[in-house]
Amino acid sequence: MSYNYWYWKKRKQKEQKARQRSREERRKNELREFLLDFDVESLREYALTMDRCFVLHIGPTNSGKTYESIQALKNAESGAYLGPLRLLALEMYDNLNEAGIRCNLLTGEESVMIPGANHTSSTIELCDYDRRIDVAVIDEAQMITDPFRGDRWARAIYMVNASEVHICLAPEAKDLIISILESFNAQYVVHHHERLAPLSFEGPFKSIRGAKPGDALIVFSRKAVLSVSAELEHSGIKSSVIYGALPPVSRREEVRKFSTGETSVVVATDAIGMGISLPIKRVIFCETMKYDGVSHRRLNASEIKQIAGRAGRYGIYDHGEVLSMSDYRTIKEALNTEIEQADHITLPFPEAALELDYPLDELMKEWNKLPSAPGFLRADMSEALELYKSIKQIAPKIEKHLLYKMITCPVDIKNGELVKYWARCAMAIFTQKALPEPDAGTDSLEECELRYKELDVRHQMLRRIGIEEDRMEEKLVLCKKINEFLEKDKDRYLRRCSYCGKVMPSTSSFGMCDKCYHKMQIGWFNS
Repeated sequence: MSYNYWYWKKRKQKEQKARQRSREERRKNELREFLLDFDVESLREYALTMDRCFVLHIGPTNSGKTYESIQALKNAESGAYLGPLRLLALEMYDNLNEAGIRCNLLTGEESVMIPGANHTSSTIELCDYDRRIDVAVIDEAQMITDPFRGDRWARAIYMVNASEVHICLAPEAKDLIISILESFNAQYVVHHHERLAPLSFEGPFKSIRGAKPGDALIVFSRKAVLSVSAELEHSGIKSSVIYGALPPVSRREEVRKFSTGETSVVVATDAIGMGISLPIKRVIFCETMKYDGVSHRRLNASEIKQIAGRAGRYGIYDHGEVLSMSDYRTIKEALNTEIEQADHITLPFPEAALELDYPLDELMKEWNKLPSAPGFLRADMSEALELYKSIKQIAPKIEKHLLYKMITCPVDIKNGELVKYWARCAMAIFTQKALPEPDAGTDSLEECELRYKELDVRHQMLRRIGIEEDRMEEKLVLCKKINEFLEKDKDRYLRRCSYCGKVMPSTSSFGMCDKCYHKMQIGWFNS
């Protein structure tokens, strides 16, 4: 081959690659332009077509704002409660049915349909935007700023099909929510709620074993919850536990024990901060650092106020107290800090984009790359992309709308075993085979919790292809086993000295007791 021919061929290859890059760049620019059209304006235009009035209930934790909105829901011919947690949806479902108002329950894990019911209590993800109702209650609306779930609150405020919409929110979201309503000329009234029981900082808390009836001890991991609870029970103090991985029915049983006095203390993560009604006198921060999915960081003022606000239950304790085992000044200052007003909402990923001739992962990647504008962020699709990666070999072969439903199934992507099970379910749907049974056993607390999550994933994946499977009886058996493990098996979560086996404080930063550490320092242990 001559040099001239070789050079000519090389040049042609470079020109071809340049043209290809140019086509790809034009294609991406066209996609970005399309996605950029899905901003606040498109939601506002839809909201302008609806005939609604709004009632804002603004107040801190334990101010009765949700209670007042639920009264309006009870007086309506038809309605819906839209909350952030399954446990809250379950609580409102019980509340309405006990009041003689037939109410359905709809969450990611269960569907309970009551004959003749015109009310529905659900998690906000399952709002029915097509059905016209008299009253809708949107709870914890300050979550509209959350990058992963905030788009659900944005969608509900702009699109819920109700004559009267009650929105419950923390004071820091007041200006933002009002600006949204005014942007589509909504009629609204504002009700301000004050705390029903005053709250004060009472200083340091010396020892876990100094816990008293009515205390809530706050830590920020499942392991720490079980360790603190084990230490309490080793000292003769019965305790309930509440943490994110605990199934709703099990969590409900733990709440019942504390509320009825079967246990005198509750140990919880920040899962306690969102609407769970508990008779708490004192909130005690055993930790002030938490892992937020990215890094360990100190609690911010808003988080401290949300959790601390659980202290003081109107009608039981006329005064709430807050204590801390460290960072006393941070906790005290946070309680007296006025939280800055929220300044953005989270926009939902536009499902209309699924009609475009682009691979789904490319659509989501470009959506995540789009710049944010003043006043809004875009829903973070990173978790959906992680699930996409776990089935990337078959993903392009799955019909795009079905694939989107599958990868937006709520799955704890940090749990590798759960992601593997989800991927097996996705493969079964793709190949039109029966979904696999859960892999986890039932011989330990951890196995039971994982099996429950796998059943949950199975239920939600089946729902995405139009199948409702009732496995609640099996789930209730699992929850019973979980509660039995929590009651009888806590000793193995005690912190013990790695040398002598002595029980140590659950909040200790060290792996050995002081006595053994001193012996090691002076060389008493053999090398």
